[in-house]
Amino acid sequence: MKLFSLVTAVTLIGCASTTGVVPTGKDAYMIVREDNSPAASLGTIKAATFKEAGAFCAGQGKAMQITKESDTPRSLGQFPQTTLHFTCV
Repeated sequence: MKLFSLVTAVTLIGCASTTGVVPTGKDAYMIVREDNSPAASLGTIKAATFKEAGAFCAGQGKAMQITKESDTPRSLGQFPQTTLHFTCV
């Protein structure tokens, strides 16, 4: 039972979170993604964010165009995070 509790806790501690696609204005959108797992990499979460934005725009028959992006690399007490602002053209 203790082992099960430990495995469950570790699984819940290491997970990614995303805002999903959030409208930020007329035809403008944003996605923020963070991953607090021990093996998280900025490149992986950034690629997942680009894929999500691309799929969202493809669903509208359009292509994703980046308007702004920012990254926060892993550091002491900070998990890697990426923010993508985009439009669909």
